[in-house]
Amino acid sequence: MNWTRGQPFLTQKLCKLVYDSQSTIATGTEAELVEQLVRSRVIEDWETQDNPQHLKTIIDRLLSREQHAVYLLGLYEQIWQQGEIVADDSLEQMKLRLSGLVVKQQGKLVVYNPIYQSIFNQSWINQTLANLRPYSEAITAWLASNRQDTSQLLRGNKLQEALVWALDKSLSQDYQFLTTSQEWEKREFKNALFVNQTLSMMDNLLTSQGFDDLINKTLNDITLKIGELLNADRTTIFLLDKDSHELWSIFAQGEGGSSEQIRISADQGIAGEVATFKKIVNISYDFYDDARSGTAKETDKKTGYRTYTLLALPLLNEQEDLVGVAQLINKLRRPLALEAPLYERIDINGFNSADEELFAEFARSIQLIIQSSQLFYKAAKKQRVSSALMQATQSLGQSSLDLEETLKNVMEEAQKLMNADRSTVWLLNHERNKLQANIRLSDGSVRNISIPKEAGFAGQVATTGKPLIIPFDAYDAPNPETVKETDKQTGYRTCSLLCMPVFNTDKELIGVTQLVNKKKQGDFPSYSPTDWPKAPDRWKASFDINDQELMETFNLQAGVALQNAKLFSTAKQQNQEQQSLIINRFSGVIFTNKTGHITSANEVAKDFLGLSDIEGKSVCELFRVKDADFAQWFDAALAAKDEKDQQQQYSEQTLFSYGTEAEYTVNLSITPIVDKSEATQVLSTLVIINEV
Repeated sequence: MNWTRGQPFLTQKLCKLVYDSQSTIATGTEAELVEQLVRSRVIEDWETQDNPQHLKTIIDRLLSREQHAVYLLGLYEQIWQQGEIVADDSLEQMKLRLSGLVVKQQGKLVVYNPIYQSIFNQSWINQTLANLRPYSEAITAWLASNRQDTSQLLRGNKLQEALVWALDKSLSQDYQFLTTSQEWEKREFKNALFVNQTLSMMDNLLTSQGFDDLINKTLNDITLKIGELLNADRTTIFLLDKDSHELWSIFAQGEGGSSEQIRISADQGIAGEVATFKKIVNISYDFYDDARSGTAKETDKKTGYRTYTLLALPLLNEQEDLVGVAQLINKLRRPLALEAPLYERIDINGFNSADEELFAEFARSIQLIIQSSQLFYKAAKKQRVSSALMQATQSLGQSSLDLEETLKNVMEEAQKLMNADRSTVWLLNHERNKLQANIRLSDGSVRNISIPKEAGFAGQVATTGKPLIIPFDAYDAPNPETVKETDKQTGYRTCSLLCMPVFNTDKELIGVTQLVNKKKQGDFPSYSPTDWPKAPDRWKASFDINDQELMETFNLQAGVALQNAKLFSTAKQQNQEQQSLIINRFSGVIFTNKTGHITSANEVAKDFLGLSDIEGKSVCELFRVKDADFAQWFDAALAAKDEKDQQQQYSEQTLFSYGTEAEYTVNLSITPIVDKSEATQVLSTLVIINEV
């Protein structure tokens, strides 16, 4: 009776099982034998042992109508979990009692007996509900994750359909699942609104100002928004620059205030601590009492500011890799008293766990915005580099290829793309061991300036062969004497520099390019030389690793341009030499290209050959020499490795003329003209005919 609680069918079945048992029941072992029979012959594998049917009949009564079934299951789940509920004789409770699964005892509803309780347990309830729920897979996965996997929560139409389905159903786990889904949908809506507003700002920025300001403007707006949400007086979002192992950011000083770029080592200060360990740092009032406040104290002393509280949090991507660090300074009291001194506006309770949780809700959105803006930035830069290089190449093709014009075209495009005020090319003079450049003066004229190869920032690059970024202010950098002296001579003020080495195709250093003064966005007055050495606001900005990467592409073009200009200069000199030879009245002179086709010849040569139109024809086919093979001589000259063997001389040869069949006794010379930088590279060939 302990197992059946008097349920007639189960009592009868259990008595028969005991009667049919072949085991001898020893005194005192009755309860143990009965439990063994109940578990092995009733509870275990009950679906196959339910004969005649009884348990399945209870299920059929319970699930006969789906809409009622879910509610009855929810009601039964409460009884099974709690042990009992107050009986109120409601229609739903009566239907559950009619199923035979529960019974009313002393004003309470309880599970009829331990057999029912063992078979129709929580696992059975969950499985049965899963077969009925339209969102069974989602809630099952959510419960299996200990309610942590938010990706399983319902959203949009699925959530609305689930809420309608669950209406008037008493399902505790479903209620938690659907309520949590609603809360997350609200959070995601806020995040989506935040993202959309920011992306809309980015789109407007692309239209109005272009890509150069995209990252800076995006960061500035995000930091101001985060500061507003968390009631922080100042906010900074540092981005990780993996190449330089630095954290960099735009420092937001409030609505309408100025913003400046700052860079620190990725392991420096509190932001560096957060970046290194990927953990939140929350320092309460008074920040100055913390051992880590030393650097901030020095900064506050310089700026006249005062840090009281600080919250710094890591920004991680989906792979848990660091993207950046958000740093909030000075939690303010509400309501805001903007006119009061800072110390009166400080909330001495500092940032709390609620602030951390609120930031965590927006952290994913911030990371997405930053990632989107970075992708926009990279794609735009790539497109603009291609466009600028195409423009430079087109202008080169249209120019005279002289050295000054060549460099001017390339550097002007780089200057525009990197938003620099000036560009300079220092050419290396190997003979004098100096760097030389044409630099524009304040009155618009140009002066050629020469410095030792090792001098200044350009000299440092020429010596090491490595790029160099000098951030604002260049006058505060180590060894600024050369740049200061150059500024004095030219009436200029250098604030920042990007210096890059230029190599030829043989990897030999031929010069150094400089972009001078990264221009700050905004309207600023023109620079006046009378203000020297004061730095103008318009140039209080710095070049970064992105500029360096882009400039590497331009430097390749500059190297090609310099080499082409040098080849052009050599070719022009050779052409002048050719012209002086061609007007020779006594010798026949013929020039060919490297394949042996005639490019030019004087009239004397044409008379020897007896032909007037020989340009473009093969020189080997036109020369007929008695008892000799001119083509073999010509090939021998081209194949020679050293300068002596290249100059082929053939004395007192008999040359036959095509037109008149006349014979001339001549001395012949065949001389290849080679590239001075590559002795095996033949540019053209000179053939001279002298009559004996």
